[in-house]
Amino acid sequence: SIGAASDKTKGLTLTELSKRLEHDLVVGSSGSGSGYFLSGDLSTDIFRDDCIFSDPTNQVQSLSRYQNALRILFDPHNSVVELLPDGLEVNEEDRTIRGKIRS
Repeated sequence: SIGAASDKTKGLTLTELSKRLEHDLVVGSSGSGSGYFLSGDLSTDIFRDDCIFSDPTNQVQSLSRYQNALRILFDPHNSVVELLPDGLEVNEEDRTIRGKIRS
């Protein structure tokens, strides 16, 4: 298990959550310089362990499987993922956070 339920951060606003995600996308949760898409270095405290990550071509169920998949897919020393200039967009009405990346 990645973290007990008591280790999870709860009650963040979408804006606070967006800032955490943006940090993880750009430099990783630990600040290592490799964004989470390249390294799997993601703030595990803001995700349920049984969450589902999906995009148009893939779906992964569980936080640990997603992190492992990212570590296998990319070499952080030879890959680049960039959050596009508009950053992440918070939509309070839809309860969503969206952004665009370039790899």
